[in-house]
Amino acid sequence: MQERFIDKVLTKQIKIKNIELKVIDIAFVLCLFVFAFMIRWKLMPIESADYFGFLEPWMEEIRENGGFASLSLEISNYTSPYMYIMTLLSYISTNDLYALKLVSVFFDYMASVAVFLILWEMTENVQKAVFGMAVLLLSPTVILDSAYWCQCDIIYTCFLLFSLYFFFRDDSNKSMIFFAISFAFKLQSLFLLPFYIIMWLKKKTIKLRHLLWVPMIYVISIIPAWITGRNLGDLLGIYFDQADNYPWGTLEYPNIYALLGEVIPDMRHAAEVSGAGMYATIMLLGCIAYYIYQKNVMLTQELAVTLALFMVAVTVYGLPHMHDRYGFLIDLLAIIYGVYRVKRFPVTCGFMLISVLTFMPYLIAVHVVPIQYLAIAQFTLIIYVGYDLYQQIVENTL
Repeated sequence: MQERFIDKVLTKQIKIKNIELKVIDIAFVLCLFVFAFMIRWKLMPIESADYFGFLEPWMEEIRENGGFASLSLEISNYTSPYMYIMTLLSYISTNDLYALKLVSVFFDYMASVAVFLILWEMTENVQKAVFGMAVLLLSPTVILDSAYWCQCDIIYTCFLLFSLYFFFRDDSNKSMIFFAISFAFKLQSLFLLPFYIIMWLKKKTIKLRHLLWVPMIYVISIIPAWITGRNLGDLLGIYFDQADNYPWGTLEYPNIYALLGEVIPDMRHAAEVSGAGMYATIMLLGCIAYYIYQKNVMLTQELAVTLALFMVAVTVYGLPHMHDRYGFLIDLLAIIYGVYRVKRFPVTCGFMLISVLTFMPYLIAVHVVPIQYLAIAQFTLIIYVGYDLYQQIVENTL
């Protein structure tokens, strides 16, 4: 049968650096980008409680205090890099709601590129890489966080994804630079640190000296605010202040503290339980690190992704004071985990469903499912990933 002209066009190979794409791959990605943006654009007018309660007043205060001159003031509890973005937007935006959301949407797309590159590095399979990109851009977690909620979790997680990409490329220096940039935006970047510590212990890519980028880039990030007159001690202590703001065991995140009743407003022994839980989580992560360090195991890229997902999920499940959005990184890692081996994709969907249901009490003031049930479901998924990790360790033990 004679090949049709359209088939010749769509299957034509185009090489971009070392990646060979077909015209149909590029066409699909372009359509994906357009429709993913249209989905987000429809949600742009929605004002969440976080926007009119925090972000909108902050933008007004930035303008009232002279734009960049306002950096000398403690307007929000966000770190300097995001305040620089808000300050810049105060000069160029006529609609703060749209402007703030568009910043997060931009990073949605950048994060999708990072997922594409990671999956390409792992598989050299364009279709899997494109599928991973599509799952991220169409993920309800990602769409709700940026385009509906006007939150910016995608920014620090985007830099973490690029950090992982360079980890898979065996480039410790660049990996830690991106990790450090992520840390400059949000403390929650440290959820990935236990994974990197294990990789350092196993002499896999990560070099200890490159972790010096973390304090260096953080200090560099606060210099403009310090020059404008902000107190240096305040700038250095932002993360300590954030940690002291929330006494509850969990702020609507379905983890162990939800099962113990340490949820707003029902906390019983928040200080005692939170303290014990923090030390227990550190010890649990230490046990995992001890076990893997002792094993003579070949650290495949698949095993590394599974370990990263497991360590982050255990960290968020065990640590106290977790917000409803702190499982965001879990969902992004679960995309890579599920797309790499499609039989695990239901796990990806499970993590995302739990996240969406976790968002609902804040977004629409309704507990669709009691948080205790979600905590049990989250625990079940973590156990599954942990067992999968154990099987991979056994299979790759030398």
